[in-house]
Amino acid sequence: MKNRFAVLLTAVVVLFAFAGCSSSLPYSSLISGLTGSIPGLSADQAIASAGSLLGLASAKMNPADFAKVASALPGTSDLISKAGDLTGLGKTFGSLGDVTSALGKMGVTPDQVAKVGAGVADAAGKAGGDAVKNSLASVLK
Repeated sequence: MKNRFAVLLTAVVVLFAFAGCSSSLPYSSLISGLTGSIPGLSADQAIASAGSLLGLASAKMNPADFAKVASALPGTSDLISKAGDLTGLGKTFGSLGDVTSALGKMGVTPDQVAKVGAGVADAAGKAGGDAVKNSLASVLK
């Protein structure tokens, strides 16, 4: 009886520990906002989309401007890295067409990609101001 209780208690502790992992990621509020506002978008699709678009922005933007975006969106480098793994793009995101094509293989439509871009720009703007939002949005069109 004691062993069953110990096993059950251990299982409950492990479940609570893992349940808290995804919500403790620095970009979890961004991802939950995207999945909540874009119908049919899964968490992995949102991570791949947001991270890929941020990776593209990192390559296209002036480094000082992108640093403002990164500081407005906690966990940006981790999100970009995770997106590179999920999409197969690695560390090179190429063009918006390349990103859209890679995301399409994951079931993300071009319309969803555009909505994710707008959502990421809005989130950056809330934390970093209109200049950050506008500079990010301009490279994601």
